[in-house]
Amino acid sequence: QWYRNAEIKHSRLAMLAAAGWPLAELFHKNIASALDLKPLLAFQDRVPSVLNGGLSHISPTFWVAALAVAALAEAAVASEEKQSPGDLGFDPLGLAGIRPKQKHYMQEAELFNGRLSMLAITGFAIQEWWTQSSVVNDFPIFFKPLNVAFEQLLDAGGNSL
Repeated sequence: QWYRNAEIKHSRLAMLAAAGWPLAELFHKNIASALDLKPLLAFQDRVPSVLNGGLSHISPTFWVAALAVAALAEAAVASEEKQSPGDLGFDPLGLAGIRPKQKHYMQEAELFNGRLSMLAITGFAIQEWWTQSSVVNDFPIFFKPLNVAFEQLLDAGGNSL
């Protein structure tokens, strides 16, 4: 039960990170300038990770706040009794299904997509470390409008893929 809860938590975080990683690389400069903040992705527009040394650029205040929020969330979840692993009783759109067979299918789908997301995040970190370039710039066809992607691919001589 404990391992399944841990797997679901990691899966959900990885699914958020798999979407957030390229979004951060695409929009960090715009958001930082709108809020009058210094962009954190200053070195080659890569997301800070363990492999690229970017975590040292993050403010200690952020780490304290992130740990506090995580501890509060963990304490809130631990205090509630759950029917099954990962069931927090929060399903405003009714996506979990009504019948037990539907719920089982959705739980399995969530785990499958979460495991895939964990691999994707690992791949993002390794790829950025290996190429010293951002995921968004290495694979523009997936993350940028087609006209920008084709222009970038033509300027690079097709070597970006």
